[in-house]
Amino acid sequence: MGYSRNYIAPSEQVEVADNILNEVFSIMKRLKIKTFLAFGTCLGFVRDGGYIQGDRDLDLGIICDWIQRERLTKVLRTNGFTRRRIIHKSGHIHFLKNKVCIDIFFFSENTEYYSKFDYVRYKKKRYPVPHPVKKYLNRCYSNWKVKENEPTHYFG
Repeated sequence: MGYSRNYIAPSEQVEVADNILNEVFSIMKRLKIKTFLAFGTCLGFVRDGGYIQGDRDLDLGIICDWIQRERLTKVLRTNGFTRRRIIHKSGHIHFLKNKVCIDIFFFSENTEYYSKFDYVRYKKKRYPVPHPVKKYLNRCYSNWKVKENEPTHYFG
């Protein structure tokens, strides 16, 4: 299933995306699941100070076990999130709420970038990002500092 008009880029509905992002972080905190901004969302918040124009989803990384993962899925559904699909190769899950797609990626705590976190400020809030964030972005995307260029390398 590709992206369709069922999805609206967070940059096209910033207030809705902000509310969903904060709701997900609140749920994760309640469930004691380590959560951080990942991939394009991390790139946008670090480089641009917000969502990237045209990026169609919120990318979040989490560190949890299978029991927490199942509990998370149930709590998100209870809170109005619809699970769209599971990508079996990578193990990440797509959820949808108010036409905002949330991609949740699962990571191991004791690996490079995810054993501790840096923080980025956005609208008076601090969000965790992989550490060291600039090295992480360099690994995820070549030319990540250049806003006009499309990211040319993605490791996911």
